[in-house]
Amino acid sequence: MTDVDDQKKIVALWRDVTDKKAATAAIMRAEQLAALGELAAGVAHEINNPINGIINYAQILVNKSKEGDYVHDIAVRLIKEGDRIARIVEGLLSFARRRHEDKAVISIQEILSDSMALTAAQLRKDNIVVKTDLPHNLPHILAQSHEIEQVFVNIISNARHALDKKFSGPHDDKILEITAQQMKFKGLPFVRVCFKDYGCGIPADVIDKVMNPFFSTKTEGKRTGLGLSISHGIVEEHGGRLSVESQESRYTKIVMELPVHINTQH
Repeated sequence: MTDVDDQKKIVALWRDVTDKKAATAAIMRAEQLAALGELAAGVAHEINNPINGIINYAQILVNKSKEGDYVHDIAVRLIKEGDRIARIVEGLLSFARRRHEDKAVISIQEILSDSMALTAAQLRKDNIVVKTDLPHNLPHILAQSHEIEQVFVNIISNARHALDKKFSGPHDDKILEITAQQMKFKGLPFVRVCFKDYGCGIPADVIDKVMNPFFSTKTEGKRTGLGLSISHGIVEEHGGRLSVESQESRYTKIVMELPVHINTQH
């Protein structure tokens, strides 16, 4: 522009669009998850029918053979593995449902069990040892169980990726530790759940960015679609907190704190 003093000048305008970009990213992630959920539900239904047929045919062989026979033993194994597939499929269906259900009183142990049903096979395949320490008397929480399950699955998947990146094969330190305990925050009872892996860790210069909707340390083909930003949002909506602690090449610890249902605390 030419100013009143006949001097040519430039006017620069800045506008902070961080919140707008974050909101757009959250909507895109939500739509992606919804589409993925519908696809997963469709695949799970298609698997259910043939696997039930296999289990039924195997049961016929068990009924018509004697214990100790080769055919009997194979049929028993078919039923066992078929039931395992059926449980995984049921867990996948449960995970994929995008229904608006109310929060309910539920235990951390139950949510973790459902989450492990979806991830245990892959963890075994990658030679990852999972060590859990959850007291049996942990108080219950009030939560939308499927949303918390999604967060658990995402954290476990991130840990698996970090361990595989550091250890290409079996290793004594290829471990994921999952612990829980009751604690208090500002005088109120919470359940703290910690997921600690000894994988590649997060560089110090990016650890502050891991909650950013646009940030991921994974390559495009390895992203799960549910980043820590959305996980953080889910936990906050439940009145809890999600934090990350990490040292590059040593470990990563994700800490989730969820409020205790007031009628179930000890």
